[in-house]
Amino acid sequence: MLNTIPDEVNFLDCTLRDGGYYTNWEFASELVSDYVATINTLPVRMVELGLAGKPESHGYFASVTSSKAEQVAADLLVEACVMIDAKDVLASELPISLAVARLTEGLLPGRIRTIRVAAHYSKLAACGKICAELSQTGFRVFLNLMQIDAADTEEVEVCLKELEQIDSLDVVYIVDSFGSMKPSRVQEFIGRFAGRLESEIGFHGHDNRGYALINSVAAAMAGTTWIDCTMGGMGRGAGNTASEQLLPILGRLEAFEEQALLEHVLRHFDPLRKRYGWGSSAAYQFAGSNFIHPSYVQKLCEGGALSDAAIIRRLSDLPADERMSFANEKLSALTAQDIA
Repeated sequence: MLNTIPDEVNFLDCTLRDGGYYTNWEFASELVSDYVATINTLPVRMVELGLAGKPESHGYFASVTSSKAEQVAADLLVEACVMIDAKDVLASELPISLAVARLTEGLLPGRIRTIRVAAHYSKLAACGKICAELSQTGFRVFLNLMQIDAADTEEVEVCLKELEQIDSLDVVYIVDSFGSMKPSRVQEFIGRFAGRLESEIGFHGHDNRGYALINSVAAAMAGTTWIDCTMGGMGRGAGNTASEQLLPILGRLEAFEEQALLEHVLRHFDPLRKRYGWGSSAAYQFAGSNFIHPSYVQKLCEGGALSDAAIIRRLSDLPADERMSFANEKLSALTAQDIA
């Protein structure tokens, strides 16, 4: 079956961005330098260095600028990108052009040539202007379509029509934000979007239900040309498709390359996994199956005081209309319950 996978699949490693949800976007300098050296030996097309435009209360990799990119990625042999959150633009009182300029202050096309825009599927009409501003500045634009698995048939059609009106997109990503998708659903989305859009199609998996790797392989078999991964699967909530699992399958690593990658993960990311505890679990599986924002589980898991059974009971109390978006006040209501 794997001989149906095209050779032109591009791998994007987004460890420093998605993994930052656990470390507040701070990583040890030794880890970063070893990460760059390891990436240079792998069939990875692009590295996401972090976010752009987040507040100073977030860490170093949450407000990446061109000067930071030159420092961090001076020895990086592959392309680099950053991500912005469309919500940060749309929530601003400034005109979109000025809001985009402020969010990307300090970024000029150079070491970073691509900006990824994370956007909820219901906000695409407004996001067209954001993408146009970035494109006019000289950046390539990738759009990450968040929470799309929660959209019904009519909403998906609206998304497609709105995406067809945005002519500044290089890649549109199907993002399994809840880790809720099964392989057949992934392939359904990729086939439908690829059949309608001129842009390339990407896939970003989360591992709430333990499907991130198989979904990524299914995406490649369906014709996607970009797939995200992270070292050790480190990422928000249950985490992402693990680079050390995906690349030996689709990147066809030699045995010595796979060994070096595994040693890198063991040296730097296994200690972080033991500290922060990402990975598929019963609680994350329940959240994924019920379209519950993964940050609820991540926060409830902190400290290890609550069992998976207790977390599931608390998540069951969340009203359906409050499950998809994370809010501290909702979390406070959940954590106020007696620990079981």
